[in-house]
Amino acid sequence: SLEKEMIKTQKEYETRLMLTEEQYFFIVTYYMNIQPNKHFLQNTNHYFDTDDLYLRDHHMTLRVRIINDVKSELTLKIKGKNGDDEITDGLSPKEQELLLEQNIFPYGQVRNRLMLLPYPLDKYHRITSLYNRRLEIEFDNHTLVVDKNTYEDEVDYNLEVESKLGIDHAKELLIEYAKKFNLTLSREKYVGKARRAIAAALKKLNNN
Repeated sequence: SLEKEMIKTQKEYETRLMLTEEQYFFIVTYYMNIQPNKHFLQNTNHYFDTDDLYLRDHHMTLRVRIINDVKSELTLKIKGKNGDDEITDGLSPKEQELLLEQNIFPYGQVRNRLMLLPYPLDKYHRITSLYNRRLEIEFDNHTLVVDKNTYEDEVDYNLEVESKLGIDHAKELLIEYAKKFNLTLSREKYVGKARRAIAAALKKLNNN
């Protein structure tokens, strides 16, 4: 029997910026030359929300992430000023199937947290999916993540710094990486993957 993975709630200290295709390939090539045995992760993110996008409008993201087609997890991410709270439950293949095909939420921390919100569970459904090809480079106190994202008819690229030491450290590192790879730190607020994917799905829906 597939035992439930440890349920985890953790603080995420992440900061990100968008990349052009050229910048993405330059950075990926740079690190692949240093670590030629490094493998890309293939993630599929399925994003859930209500019809009126309650979660998005309250700075939350609900997703099923399938990693390399072998492991899947359900995560509720709650944005905060000093890092995001992430509540994650491991999913068995059966739980994943029930959730994606019938919107049946498994028992666990994510379900418990959703029950505190003003909507019943059956109001949450899959809005869109995003396919993500990810390179993760681990350092002592942080991880550098380089992503290629495909969703609806869009492809985009981003760089992410996940610090173990706090949000200010993550921001400092992002400035260092921007200098190292000659990237422009945009004054515009970074728009997260879930928001980008949902916006593209809505645009497509409105155009049809």
